Amino acid sequence: VARVVGRGTLLRSPRGVLVHADVIVRPRLTCARCLEEFDQPLSLAIDEEYVPEQDPLTGAAVEADPDDFRIDAHNQLDLSEAVRQYEEAALPLQPICRPECAGLCPVCGQNLNERRCDCAQPEADSAWAGLSALSERLRAAEDDRGSTEA
Repeated sequence: VARVVGRGTLLRSPRGVLVHADVIVRPRLTCARCLEEFDQPLSLAIDEEYVPEQDPLTGAAVEADPDDFRIDAHNQLDLSEAVRQYEEAALPLQPICRPECAGLCPVCGQNLNERRCDCAQPEADSAWAGLSALSERLRAAEDDRGSTEA
């Protein structure tokens, strides 16, 4: 459960009610680098049409697609599912608590934002060693020729 703040407008449409809402949500996320939890404000612009379950004049059932948002039998319009869906779509794939987050030590797991550790940094992945050697040879060849082209 989270607090949602915003403003919205409702317009009658031929099928139901058109909703435009600009809201701000603050989901609790876990940083992909340091694994600390933090609040990430997200601004959402919701534009959806809500279709009633029953025609208000005739009382007859109204046909709707399964993906349509519905106005319930008591004529109440609930935005919570639309907010949830828009929020899920707006969430970053790898949330970062702040741009300068140092993350965790790959050896001991110490949060490097809190303090540095005395671990020796691991050697470069051997899968990239060949590419690194090629890069060094190209740089050496450039230095010998005096060229800046690679």
